[in-house]
Amino acid sequence: MRRSVVVVLAAAVLVSSLAWKRRAVERKIEADADETDRYVDMGVTLTVVEMDRERANAMERAGGWLPDVPPVVVVRTHDLGGMLDTWKGEIVGPSVNPRQWRCSPQQEPLILHDDDLPLWLLVQGSEGGGKTTTGAMWLYMRALEHVGTEREIGVTAPVTKRLGHIRKAIRKLWDPKWYRWKERDQAYQLRAGPIIQLVSAHQQSEDEGSPIQGANWVACLSDELQDHHERNDDINSRGRDAPGKRYKRLCTSTFKDSTEWRNFRDAASKAKSWRLTKLLGLESPFQWPGWWETIRTGTITDREWQRRFLAMDVGPEAQLYHCWSRKLEDGSPGNLRPIPLGAEDVTAEQLAPYASPGERLTILVGHDPGKRQHVSMFLKAYRFRGEKLIRWFVVAEVTTVDATIEKHVTDVIARARSKWHAHQVDRRGQADPTSGRMLVRADPHTRSGDEHPDATMYTVWRAQGIKIRAAAYKPGSTEPGVIKREARFNLMNALLCDVNGNRRLLVACDDTGHAAAPMLVKALESMERNAEDRGEHEKKNGSDLSHWPAAVGYALWQIEHPRIAMGAAS
Repeated sequence: MRRSVVVVLAAAVLVSSLAWKRRAVERKIEADADETDRYVDMGVTLTVVEMDRERANAMERAGGWLPDVPPVVVVRTHDLGGMLDTWKGEIVGPSVNPRQWRCSPQQEPLILHDDDLPLWLLVQGSEGGGKTTTGAMWLYMRALEHVGTEREIGVTAPVTKRLGHIRKAIRKLWDPKWYRWKERDQAYQLRAGPIIQLVSAHQQSEDEGSPIQGANWVACLSDELQDHHERNDDINSRGRDAPGKRYKRLCTSTFKDSTEWRNFRDAASKAKSWRLTKLLGLESPFQWPGWWETIRTGTITDREWQRRFLAMDVGPEAQLYHCWSRKLEDGSPGNLRPIPLGAEDVTAEQLAPYASPGERLTILVGHDPGKRQHVSMFLKAYRFRGEKLIRWFVVAEVTTVDATIEKHVTDVIARARSKWHAHQVDRRGQADPTSGRMLVRADPHTRSGDEHPDATMYTVWRAQGIKIRAAAYKPGSTEPGVIKREARFNLMNALLCDVNGNRRLLVACDDTGHAAAPMLVKALESMERNAEDRGEHEKKNGSDLSHWPAAVGYALWQIEHPRIAMGAAS
């Protein structure tokens, strides 16, 4: 009896399954025969507008009620897309009822992203600049380029929440008939064929691997790239199979006080595949001028105004080395720049007063010993063509972590020999008299206490034939002196940029913007005073950034402090 019941149930399930499949086939046949859903209007009229500022200002002066958007004037229009035949997978005619979009002249080239532009666009935007709207419109344009295919277009953001802003912009701008949202896949399946895949760049764990790996994209929108630029190589790799290698990217960003992000942005600015641009809310035709004036004249600080609304690269609120600037406002090099062609190396001339007879000092080294790491900075003096001013370039740094001072000195010598052929020895192991030598200036030693090195540190350097001196001496004495921190901070800032705008302390970089002393750059851009206005207040541990600028200060104190005190630097 039980076996009969089982057989009957199995037969019922089989019949039910076959009936379900038959009904699915019938529905498919009916859908194919019904052409009402075959054609989808994917047309857009993109109108480029500028604010009618004369009328807008007059309306604001008159007072009273104002519409949501200021009056605008039409610059030009673009008729995009058209009637999509979903069976053929192609645009077969003009749009009947196109979506109406508006953009500014600044947004226009980013949205269209014609082939005469570089493949990759990096946008630094301010509040109200329209970055997210631009991104949603850009995705539409990329979908049109791949109509009739099942190719994937990527969208990345630092976290899932940020992807929600992209989805919100798509819901506002796109016709729901254009796509079907797949929650499980976090993807848009477009009626036109392409798939738009949304991916958070956040990696849960090292074992999990990058969430971006494994995709295969033909284009990619990266929102707020400053917060996931470390995934940039992964994102670029996703486009290796894009047709014709035309892997277009639009990357939006906002200001971030991060040396790593500045390094990335500088490298992109020098690469042919990238184009950097700004989107400012102040230039948007969709916001009343009076609104910006209300914010500007309120309680906002100059720094916050520059950061949030001018998309400017500003340092920390209480930046310790506040005269540092990697680039000037006009885009020309600041304190981070290549050594220019024709610049004369005058290091030996500047160090001659400290050289012994027959000795040629060609490299100045500043040394700051530490408990966790030893740091030495290499400097060379240059005179630019047609100038008398002496400028110091930091040309290298050596950091030895969790090692003895002996190991560090060995590393310093190896760098001097490999890069400048200095401190060479002859076949007998004796100092080569024709080779340039180093002058090392170090943290002044003390006879007691743990805050500074004792005299034995100097002995290690001298045992290797290196001339080492304290960074400062007491007047008229060979006794090491004390350099007060605030005096050293002031020296560094005066060299970074004096009252006349002269920048005499520079960090060398290559043509791609890669710094010769990256840890020094990070320290100069990151270090801040605390609430009590104290500099170098951080704990002396592995994260302490004070070693690199301190070593530079030690190197230059004996030479530059008297010059600055007498106003004789120029």
